[in-house]
Amino acid sequence: MFTTLMMITLAAAAGGTPAADLGALLVQAEANNPEIAAAQNLKSAAETVPSQVQTLPDPVASVSYANESFNDFTLGESPDSLLTFTWTQEVPYPGKLRLAGDAARREVEMSQWRLGFIRLAVTSRVKEAYAGLYRIDRTISILTDSRKLLTSFLDTARVRYETGEGLLQNVLKAQTEIAKLDVELEKLAQERVSTQAILNTLVGRDRDEPLGPALTLPEAVTAIQPSALEEEALNHSPEILEMEAAARRDEARLQLAQRQLKPDLMWGAAYTNRGDLDPMVMGMFGVRLPLYRERKQAQGIVQATYQLEAARQNVLAVRLKVSAEVRDLAAQVNRAEALARLYVEGVIPQARSSLESAAASYGVGRVDFLTLLNDFTTLLNYEIDYEVQRAERVAALASLERLTARSLVAPDGSRFSTEEVPHE
Repeated sequence: MFTTLMMITLAAAAGGTPAADLGALLVQAEANNPEIAAAQNLKSAAETVPSQVQTLPDPVASVSYANESFNDFTLGESPDSLLTFTWTQEVPYPGKLRLAGDAARREVEMSQWRLGFIRLAVTSRVKEAYAGLYRIDRTISILTDSRKLLTSFLDTARVRYETGEGLLQNVLKAQTEIAKLDVELEKLAQERVSTQAILNTLVGRDRDEPLGPALTLPEAVTAIQPSALEEEALNHSPEILEMEAAARRDEARLQLAQRQLKPDLMWGAAYTNRGDLDPMVMGMFGVRLPLYRERKQAQGIVQATYQLEAARQNVLAVRLKVSAEVRDLAAQVNRAEALARLYVEGVIPQARSSLESAAASYGVGRVDFLTLLNDFTTLLNYEIDYEVQRAERVAALASLERLTARSLVAPDGSRFSTEEVPHE
């Protein structure tokens, strides 16, 4: 018996709402995904930093007044009464501002690669979720058609039982199998709700906004070479490039820490008004001495050295991680592709022929109902697993996009007509 959720899901999968459009979902994700928006804002924020850290410290302007008496205003009457205007400018040791700017520019570079990585990750997750939606909708369609076929078998078994040619056990077994299909349909209905919520969240829509059926899988490259994809990932992965930019930033920070051992300079000028007396002017030059270098600047160098080494180790770790992920995903793609080919070229046609033969033979009493039911279940499982393999292949290719920065799955398959990576 169909539940309300199952009926709603079946209606959506059957076309109760317009079909889900992967291309439109990707456009919406780029425009509305909050992770992408946050990364864009962080990149814009980082771009404002270099000019800040490369600019001289703000000067200090001050006014002071010295009076000779508590009782009378003596400016102009006493040479010791002074109204002074002072300007002081600190000047970091040559090279410090440039190195601070270099570190800030590496931060900008990191934010650019982080934005690219998040865009790829969101796009990849949208494609994976869409592939999952296709698997669910296709499985629902298969189970719905199979339920109709099984219902016809139930009718035949009931007629044979009523005429004394069959067993009540066959009728009950068919009813049990129909109930099992209903259970699977209910599970798929729940899974579809979850997958729909994931997709809607990724594209910045309301979680409960209905999505129509995913009628087709997106086009994808037809063959891959793991070693070629691994090389592409190691050269172009935004995750690796971000870590390499972080290492370059920490190199600049170490150089800046070393330059902090040098004293900063400052200069100043003052103008003193003495009323009716002649004014006075003053020039000043000073040095900020690193007297506590062993506790301050030297420790800063040690800190920057450790941070640089950590950044270099992070690069190595990410390269190893990306390499392993590419190999694993490529193996998943090739395995799913091989299984799907075996299903469609041999296993499913043979299972379908066996079921058709068993159905015809059961109608004339040449095979028992259990044989018919076994052939039905076998074909059903093969058809479902075939769609699972197809969807998993697309999902794995979508995950590879995040690592390789290469388009492997697209709503429009024309771009893959000549872009194929041969097998090893």
